[in-house]
Amino acid sequence: MGKQKIIEDIKVLLNDSEELVRLSASLPAEGVDALRTRLRDHVDTARHALEAAQAGAQDKYRASLDGTVRYTRDNPWQALGIAAGIGFLVGVIVSR
Repeated sequence: MGKQKIIEDIKVLLNDSEELVRLSASLPAEGVDALRTRLRDHVDTARHALEAAQAGAQDKYRASLDGTVRYTRDNPWQALGIAAGIGFLVGVIVSR
């Protein structure tokens, strides 16, 4: 949940920055134009980095899930034993 919150916060920041760039278009001045251009470049870079990070995380998640499913299919009794052991440990911890 923490990572998802960070991703959502970054998306909000990027959207607000894009809105700031759009609203600053009506302001005259050379310095504002340069600032607007730099901000646009930073927003675009951050957006691409965020999209790449999300894609990478999704790929890792899918690979992990595929590995788990494959292991469970190849070793059903071991997987059941591991799940029972984890369930037992969680039950012991929760009962304290």
